[in-house]
Amino acid sequence: MKLSDTGKKLSQDAGILRLMDDLGQALSSGAPQAMFGGGTPAHIPEVTAAYEQSLRAIVDDPLQLAAMLGNYDTPQGYEGFIRAALHFFNDTYSWGITADNIAITPGSQSGFFMLFNLLAGQTGGIKRRIMLPLVPEYIGYVDQVVEPDGFVSIRPAIEKRGAHEFKYRVDLNRLTVDETIAALCVSRPTNPSGNVLTDEEMCLLSDRAAAAGVPLIIDNAYGLPFPGVMNVSATLPWNNNTVLSFSLSKVGLPSSRVGVFVGPPELMRALSSANAILNLASPSFGQYVVAPLLENGELQRLSERYIRPYYFERAERMRRLLHEQLPDGIPWRLHVYEGSYFFWLWCEDARKTSMDMYDYLKQRGVIVVPGEYFFPGQDTGKWPHARECLRLNFARPDAEQDAGVIVLADMMRWAYR
Repeated sequence: MKLSDTGKKLSQDAGILRLMDDLGQALSSGAPQAMFGGGTPAHIPEVTAAYEQSLRAIVDDPLQLAAMLGNYDTPQGYEGFIRAALHFFNDTYSWGITADNIAITPGSQSGFFMLFNLLAGQTGGIKRRIMLPLVPEYIGYVDQVVEPDGFVSIRPAIEKRGAHEFKYRVDLNRLTVDETIAALCVSRPTNPSGNVLTDEEMCLLSDRAAAAGVPLIIDNAYGLPFPGVMNVSATLPWNNNTVLSFSLSKVGLPSSRVGVFVGPPELMRALSSANAILNLASPSFGQYVVAPLLENGELQRLSERYIRPYYFERAERMRRLLHEQLPDGIPWRLHVYEGSYFFWLWCEDARKTSMDMYDYLKQRGVIVVPGEYFFPGQDTGKWPHARECLRLNFARPDAEQDAGVIVLADMMRWAYR
């Protein structure tokens, strides 16, 4: 059986495939020592209870239950959820948007696939690509553009801090937006590093995008307003040249597959049209459950009262363990923690690559994600930094954190030997 070029691209050994395979296999073959690899959100009892209460109200309403289970929504999404999202964003941020500015997709992952391919590719004889102004970036972007070499990216400026920390900065001197660029895209906080681009950096990127007549796409999966897992000051920018994406996955509903996009009406119509072609409609379950929680402000309260404190506590404990256990005489560095559910560990000048480190840890029952997968648009073979990093999910129980960090310390000594 022969696959097309597109078929080969979609079936290759993608980083997101390895991530999800390792996650599923590790959980099905007995508990590993430490599951630092996946992005599955934590099960927070108070949050789960709120979703259960909303679901019970739907089950107790025969008409609403029948609609949720038995009706197709429009390709744009469930009207009640769109209405609740519209009121929430306008009440919270005074954007003055209408329902035409909103599109719902089956998770933000598929939404980005549709959005990227609506914008990138051959356009009037010019091949246009998605620009990532700062890498490393989200592993799930890497294989999203159907045409080959769909991304161009900018290496960051690296600011070292103290003995064991560092921070990425957007290198605006290297940022050129010409006719070959279809859109700029950033995640905020950045997955994997937890870096939060400043309001000033966002304003400069917005100006560059607007001057070139292309959209600035901002992925808020871990950011404002929900779950809002950020510990630095930031605002949520929007204008008619901006596309914002939000996800219900990171507020504890990953299986509901609901992505929310806010952008220019003509682009949101195109996104809904693509959704109709690929999916007919988006899943209703998550939209029905969350609509009343958006309407009454409960989702925001859950984020502020339970989700953010949980991840901040997990991050602080894990950071303390790493600084206590990892060898002090080795030049490892953590990216400063500004948000998200991950730490980004840089093993500067290690003798082993991150793939070697990944294999070592996997054999010892510690699952991480190697850094090479997070640099779309870069030739990682020509940039040692891209082969020296690991992503760690810190939001694990105490026992996993304790056991996993000990193995990480052993791996570190081995990697520099």
